[in-house]
Amino acid sequence: MRLLQKIFIFFLLLTLPLSVNSAEPEVLYLWQISSGHEWESYGDENVQQKYEGITSNGEPDGKGILSFPDGKRVTGEWKNGNEWNTDHFNNEGKLIGRTAKGKYNIGAGEKIKMVLFLRKVSGRWGWHEEGVAGKDYKYEGTIENGKPNGSGIYTTPSGNQYIGDFKDGKKHGRGIFTYTSGSTYQGEFKDGKKHGQGTFTSPNGNLYVGQWEKSKKNGQGTFTYASGSMYQGEFKDDKQHGQGTFTWKNGAKRVGEFRKGKLFNIT
Repeated sequence: MRLLQKIFIFFLLLTLPLSVNSAEPEVLYLWQISSGHEWESYGDENVQQKYEGITSNGEPDGKGILSFPDGKRVTGEWKNGNEWNTDHFNNEGKLIGRTAKGKYNIGAGEKIKMVLFLRKVSGRWGWHEEGVAGKDYKYEGTIENGKPNGSGIYTTPSGNQYIGDFKDGKKHGRGIFTYTSGSTYQGEFKDGKKHGQGTFTSPNGNLYVGQWEKSKKNGQGTFTYASGSMYQGEFKDDKQHGQGTFTWKNGAKRVGEFRKGKLFNIT
């Protein structure tokens, strides 16, 4: 493996312009210090990140390879000690990310499977490769452009879990959301919300099957109570609203108009 890295560096340096080749290739190690990190010419590759390539003023500055103790690698171009245009590979040699003009992109524009955490950093929510399960929101599944895209499992710190489709970091498509309370929703999602056709089951036995909009019952649906009574008709903002039929357990029926969950004009 190390022989291959040396061969790679040799051919990498041959491709550099003459003006850059005036800089000597070096080996540097990344040391963590109280104020951040610094590069030194000494270190232990079994403990620290090791850089092999072009440097300037004691920092990576040009083309080179950064090797991690666990086998991960970063190859490409550095500027003033920081990644500029680089590719990230895991310890199996699979591309897992890419830095373009100093900005890191998880997934490198391709769909890959990995674990991400949704957490707030410097006051902003975002997806990150590092996090704490049980404290941060955790995603396991397919990602693209640094966000959940495709199918995966999303778990909240409280233990709620969603299994299904994602688009641009949000629940989108079909899936099942299971709450720690025992409630479940199975159906369609859009932009992170229940939207479309879906079924919601409560632990007390109540059941709703019908249309949703922005995570609320909206449109046509059927609500069956644990007691055996049932409402079939229109809903608005989670309440019976519009034309519908209410059937009691004993078979008695009322047909007509409902408003905000109450009988209004019934025959």
